[in-house]
Amino acid sequence: MPVDPARNPTLAVQYWLGRDIIRGVFAPLERLKIEQLVAFYDVGHSPVREAILLLSTSGLVVHEHHKGHRVAPVSFADYADLVGAYRRIYLLMLEIAVEKGDDAWEEAVIVQLHRSLKVEKNFDDPEHREMWQRAYSGLHSTLLSGCGSPIMMRVWRDLGGRLERYVNLFADLEIDRALDHHSKHREIVEALVGRDAPRLEALVTDMFEMGTQFHKTISGSLKASEPKSAVREGGEPEPPRKRGRPRKNNPGK
Repeated sequence: MPVDPARNPTLAVQYWLGRDIIRGVFAPLERLKIEQLVAFYDVGHSPVREAILLLSTSGLVVHEHHKGHRVAPVSFADYADLVGAYRRIYLLMLEIAVEKGDDAWEEAVIVQLHRSLKVEKNFDDPEHREMWQRAYSGLHSTLLSGCGSPIMMRVWRDLGGRLERYVNLFADLEIDRALDHHSKHREIVEALVGRDAPRLEALVTDMFEMGTQFHKTISGSLKASEPKSAVREGGEPEPPRKRGRPRKNNPGK
């Protein structure tokens, strides 16, 4: 828990609620009811309301006019957009980090790599899964922090949190378990210390490609869960219905 709830209950609830949405404790489109959240997190009404407003800027919560807030919906289109945006901003931030990062940043990356290598990819227990996700995110956060841009870091974290939610809700974790992220992370940090930008970009791109089959399982689950449009006989799509009242038949016209 990175925030002391006694000193800053709003940020504490923002962290708790955000993590619980990402972990799938709250389902997509589930209404966020203030009274229930107050009891659930054992805090006051104001911190809960403020936390929900803060999370609405992250893409995890959506607002409905006159109806309050819900957990953000999920869709194949949203997931595909997130994957593309995440990869582009990651590579951009990494390029800037290699140019601007100092020795202290390099040392922080090496320390974080050492810590992450101690965490086993054990998905049999939710707590172990959470520890792995934190270690993975911590390493990449330190890696990208060399870009020196709080704005870009905020965007990256928001995109990463939304992607992690899709993983927790729809992924086949057995595929992810078999991927050797530890070895790939070692290679990435070695290239970073050597300031080998071309090799670093190639390694990160390869890391993204490692998860291609993993992402296909998420995309397949999303496509299967989305309603199919009506289709006429012969394979042609059914035309959209016109709005308004149907006109009465008039034989004289």
